[in-house]
This record gives sequence, structure tokens and C-alpha cells, in this order.
Amino acid sequence: MASVSDIAKGFTISGLIDADARTRERFRVSEIPVAEIEDHPANVAYSMDEAGIRDLAESIRRDGITDLPLVRRLAHGGYQMISGHRRKAAYALLAEADPAFEKIPCRVVDGMTDEDALVLLHTANYFTRELNVLERAEASRALGAEVAKMRKADPSLKGVRTEDVKAAIISAHTGRKVSGKTVQRQERTARLVEEKLVPEWRDEAIAGNLADADIERLSKMDPDEQRRLFEAGGKPKAPRADVLEGALRKAASQLAKAEAAASEGGMTEAARSLIADVKASVARLEEASW
Repeated sequence: MASVSDIAKGFTISGLIDADARTRERFRVSEIPVAEIEDHPANVAYSMDEAGIRDLAESIRRDGITDLPLVRRLAHGGYQMISGHRRKAAYALLAEADPAFEKIPCRVVDGMTDEDALVLLHTANYFTRELNVLERAEASRALGAEVAKMRKADPSLKGVRTEDVKAAIISAHTGRKVSGKTVQRQERTARLVEEKLVPEWRDEAIAGNLADADIERLSKMDPDEQRRLFEAGGKPKAPRADVLEGALRKAASQLAKAEAAASEGGMTEAARSLIADVKASVARLEEASW
């Protein structure tokens, strides 16, 4: 069976370039006319808000570009953006007033396949952009489609869970530890936003104004109830049972620690009295939770 970490390494920038290649020749920096760089069609899954582009353009005008875009050379001789669509848009905006921005410095990769370009685009967005809940899930689903193709082509992937491969690819490229369970949770949360929330709350989720727990609670409400809550300016609250259960778990944990400490250091009358009080509180919480 193939190692998940070995699979992931193939999708990092260095892995895609090939460790045996002369990296400086194949991963050079070139100034390329903005008009000659095609957008990757899969980038339509990600937002390109005009206000954000204007802010980025002003930052580049003032401080310069600090992270070079990544492009691949196409077979017909042109270029396609892999990571840097917003930076390219910012340069195009600046070029309207200043010809100095008609060219943009890019890292160029030769010989990148369509499949590798697609995977790298989505993993790069994890690294360079703050994605909303739907964009992150879209990137994860796109990786899943590529992993499915890999599984068909490589029998050694049998038995390796798709979410673990996706998580390993993301971790290898971004340097951020991501687990397969996290990937599953993000995709499930996105499905709830897409399928269960009314448009008003869906917009709030996309804007990053809802926690996963808020989305979960809203998904259990019918549409009319969701709208009434939105119009009232409220947020979904945890059911009383959830609050009590959390308090009960915390109290039980504190009680266990107190008893352990008391048994190690010797039970004093004050400690015995305190433990008795905590036990009584736990008992009341247990009664209230039923």
C-alpha cells in the first residue's frame, strides 16, 4: 500500500517539479505581461471581490509584491495562473494608470500536467487565502475527485481513505497540520450551509459570522424558524440540555482531580467538605439534565 505521506509529497511544489530536476531552470522567476496569463477555469470557485482586489492593489503599489504568483507554461506557449489570481487582478487594475504594472513577476513551472495544476491550485488556496466555509469545502471536494482518479490508476491506494489523502496533500503543501476528520467535518458543515440554511443565514456563514455549532443548530430548524430568528437579530443558542451536559462534564472532571489530589496529599477536613459540596452540585446538575 502506498504511504499517504509519499502520495502527498508528489503534490507539493517541490514534488511537482521533480526532486531530480535542475530546479533553478524549471522553477525560474520571469516578468510576464499580465495579458498573456490565462486564469485557471477552476478558480471560478473562489471569490474575487472588487473591494479586496482594490485593497491588494494599493498594498502592492505601496509595498511591492511579497509573494510571487505561480504559473505554468502551456503547450501552445502561453501561461496559465495556478496560484495568484487576485495578485494578477491587482496588477491589471494598477496597469490602468501605470504601465509599470503591465508585467508581473512570476515563478514559472514547465511540464505541469492538467491534473497536477488543478490539485495545486486548490491546495495553494488553502495557503494563500482565507477561504469561506463553502470555498474550503469546494477545494476539498475537488481534491477528492483527483484522489478518486489516482485510486483508479494506482492499485496501491486501495485501503487508503480519501479524506486522509486529501488531508495529507493539504498538510504537505501548506505546512499546516490537517486531519482526515477535519476534512470530513468541513465538508459536512458546508453541506449543511448549502442544503439546510435559508439564504439569509447562508450569507452569514459565508461571511464567517457563524461558528460550526451555530450552523449545526440552525440546520435543525425549519426555514420559517430560521427566518424569524434572523429578523429578530438573534443567533441560535445551545439547547439547555447541551449547556447542562457541558457543565456536568466539567464538574465531574474537577471532582475527579480534587479526589485524586486529596488522596495523594492526605484528606483534610476542609478537602472532604469541599468534595462533598462538589458532589452535591454534580448531583443537582444530573437531576436537571434529565
